[in-house]
Amino acid sequence: MLQPTLASLNTLFAHALTQEPARAGPDWQVRDFHPVSGGDISHAFMLYTDGPSFFVKLNDSAMLTQFQAEAHGLQAIADSGTIGTCAPLCCGHFKNHSYLILEGLQLERQGEWYQAGQQLAAMHKRPAGRRYGFDQPSYCGTTYQPNDWHDNWAEFFAEQRIGHQLTLLNCHQKNHPDIQAIIDSVRHRLHDHQPTPALVHGDLWSGNIGFHNQQPVIFDPATYVGDPETDLAMSELFGAFPKPFYQGYDSVLPIDPDYPRRRPLYQLYHLINHANLFGGHYLEQVRQQLRQLMN
Repeated sequence: MLQPTLASLNTLFAHALTQEPARAGPDWQVRDFHPVSGGDISHAFMLYTDGPSFFVKLNDSAMLTQFQAEAHGLQAIADSGTIGTCAPLCCGHFKNHSYLILEGLQLERQGEWYQAGQQLAAMHKRPAGRRYGFDQPSYCGTTYQPNDWHDNWAEFFAEQRIGHQLTLLNCHQKNHPDIQAIIDSVRHRLHDHQPTPALVHGDLWSGNIGFHNQQPVIFDPATYVGDPETDLAMSELFGAFPKPFYQGYDSVLPIDPDYPRRRPLYQLYHLINHANLFGGHYLEQVRQQLRQLMN
């Protein structure tokens, strides 16, 4: 199934629609499909039916939990009514595989970047409660991301982001950093920062944003309720978005002058995650960042 045929995809698609009858169309049939490159976790395909198009991800059955978390995050973004996303249709098991089927949008790399900034800021401004976390765990890439609710942002980020990633790094690389000392340092650096809780994408780099008919669309989230600055920091980690994006964002939600001071700390989370996922030069980057943090 991970090398599907038109017939096998029609069988999977028919099965999926029986799980979501309220969203099923009038006997849609898959007329054509093609693989989509760019992901390194799941096999992905665009499905073309005699109605709308769909985007399907396939993986082994153990991935269902991650697909469910992704669908939940995408739905939370869609429910915010602020910025476009690939709306989830359904996910489940089929034979020995798990699947996630999303709205199939034709995405381009360039579009209305100013509007993208405005719409992300609108999502960040939308009321999201008084606590930090989420109603279920999420995943950053394939890394489990705990989201237990916290009243204090410094504690949440220090323990459930940096501390969690460092614990995983110790398991993978046996680096043996003084995790508690690092957690305490992160907590101290964020001690006076208690941002208004906001729904965040959680992994907003250039590979997770596109444009459909010029309109911004974000996808592949690691969603939770946290500090909006975490999305800005990730957007700058591997090459910043075009300048109009930040201008549009600032026009709706002014960027705090102290944000650059917190940016390296928020980027550290993703660097440790990349060290856990890919190793290599990310390990040395993490070591350098931790030395600076502790000094």
